[in-house]
Amino acid sequence: MRPTAARERGPAWRVETIHETASTNDLVLERARKGEAGGLVVRAISQTRGRGRRGRAWFSPPGGGLYFSALLRPARRTEVPQAITLLLGVAVAEGIEEAAGRRVGLKWPNDLRIGKRKIGGILCECAALPGEPPAVAAGVGVNLAADKADFPPALRESASSLLLAGGRVPDAARLLRVLLARIASRLEEYEAEGFAPARKRWLRLCDHLGESVSVRLPDKKMNGTARGVDEAGRLLLETADGAVERLDSGEVEGA
Repeated sequence: MRPTAARERGPAWRVETIHETASTNDLVLERARKGEAGGLVVRAISQTRGRGRRGRAWFSPPGGGLYFSALLRPARRTEVPQAITLLLGVAVAEGIEEAAGRRVGLKWPNDLRIGKRKIGGILCECAALPGEPPAVAAGVGVNLAADKADFPPALRESASSLLLAGGRVPDAARLLRVLLARIASRLEEYEAEGFAPARKRWLRLCDHLGESVSVRLPDKKMNGTARGVDEAGRLLLETADGAVERLDSGEVEGA
């Protein structure tokens, strides 16, 4: 590992870069359980078993993107990392726009998209610690220079990268610095004011608000109109009978 220090507003980030690992989230969760302080960032040039939500594989080839996990220990208690996931989506979308010059849309709960094609994602996982709020491993993956042929066949119609989207392709190390600054700023805001400011920003960036969508749940599928998110980050889905369901998990499809 090659440790460096990156001090921004909020956490004093401690960045460790490694060439290859199975999953940066796994490394950060392991360190959290051993008492590591918040602010640790593990960046990998490549992941062999990177993952997204619901155990899906995350495509992480060497040189194709930015892959890192940050250890967060929010003072404000959160029962589930949903609000943190959406907050991070806002921070990363803002940072990519700053560094690459392209507006990034957000799909609930954790997708980063340009032209409704996925260029990145966020995975928050908790480590339960006795007598303490959960530590959060916040994993971020952004596709930078991947070409269409680089993606597995199953992803070629839905995935994209900054290169394919026509944005500037920033150096991964520079983008990491920009994203950490944005994340620190949004976390500082969260500790002071709660989720409300990030929620407003998320609603402005959501690229399927007001659209008809399907939400795949573990045991069923629900159809309706995406009306936003509530104060806990749950999706507000208006069904055909006018009722509004609050969903804290699921996969949005058809958006």
